[in-house]
Amino acid sequence: MKKKIASMMLACLMVICLLPLQAGAAESVEEVTRYEDGSYTVTTVERYVATRASGTISGRNMKNHYSSDNVLQWRAVLDASFSYNGSSATCTAVNSFNVTIYNSDWSVGSKSTSRSGNTAYGYLTMNRKIVGGTQGVPVTVTLSCDKNGNLS
Repeated sequence: MKKKIASMMLACLMVICLLPLQAGAAESVEEVTRYEDGSYTVTTVERYVATRASGTISGRNMKNHYSSDNVLQWRAVLDASFSYNGSSATCTAVNSFNVTIYNSDWSVGSKSTSRSGNTAYGYLTMNRKIVGGTQGVPVTVTLSCDKNGNLS
């Protein structure tokens, strides 16, 4: 009987020790915005659950913009870190803001970041080639944290 209890306790301890190794996985929430020309943007907010217990969390907001025929045009990714304590949250850092172009009809006109309170901001002007010139498309990417460590 003592061996069974000892074995069960050892198995439980091993499971508990292995949990942080799987905690690096991301949880994500996705939203689609459709435009009149048939193009659309898929916004995905991912939170990295590895640090949630410590009162800090990191995550990212990724915007993938597709043409009306479902071809990826560009991707913008804002990565930020936050602290929270159950009564408030603060954005502690904007870690990166990267843009990847998949169609040469698009280019980055300007790019900047800021943070305020519990929100990280990424600002872009995406330039699209059109007949007779270029059209600037403003894009804002935000990532916010609530008092409980939930990202949106």
